[in-house]
Amino acid sequence: MPELLAQPRWVEAAQALIGGCLDLGPRQEGAIALMETVCNGLGDQLYPAFLRVLAEVNLRGEYAARAAVAQTLAQSLCQGRLPSGSRAAWGAHQAGVQRRSLGPIEYLCLAAWPRTGESRGAPELSPEQFQTLAGAVMELLDCDAEARLLYAGHLCAVADDPLDGTMPREVRAALRAFAQSWRSHPDASRACAAFVESLSRAGR
Repeated sequence: MPELLAQPRWVEAAQALIGGCLDLGPRQEGAIALMETVCNGLGDQLYPAFLRVLAEVNLRGEYAARAAVAQTLAQSLCQGRLPSGSRAAWGAHQAGVQRRSLGPIEYLCLAAWPRTGESRGAPELSPEQFQTLAGAVMELLDCDAEARLLYAGHLCAVADDPLDGTMPREVRAALRAFAQSWRSHPDASRACAAFVESLSRAGR
């Protein structure tokens, strides 16, 4: 199983991803395959590291570079190959439970939600951590209007799937409002703040 380095080389990883998307061509098969290979190589345990690389791309990349990565993510979504991390249904604590793959933003939304039931406890991400990571990935996708609209639509579809046990009802409702806000206004901080407020109301 891959292990995260004691001092991960985030900048180098971000540069490599940017270089691949630019050299191979955004939306092209080669760039999609590269992103897929990187994510699959990390595996579920290290999927958050892939999200950190995307955040680093947003932080350090020039606009054209960020747009190339956003376009590659959008094309991956269109092909059903969005780099995803696997999570068990909410509240599940037994081995062998059904799992579902979640893309970057919905993965972070679920990680920020306080666990309930027998697995009650603090969320994996604090509100501040959620806003930093989710905001960075969203800002990255904001570099291409089509990418933002496609991903926001994808989030609405995830939220509207009542047969999926991955997210409790409260998370799906908050995710739907979050996606609709982002789709209407390319403002990551605004949408993230609304989601965090939903977290706060649900915890009262």
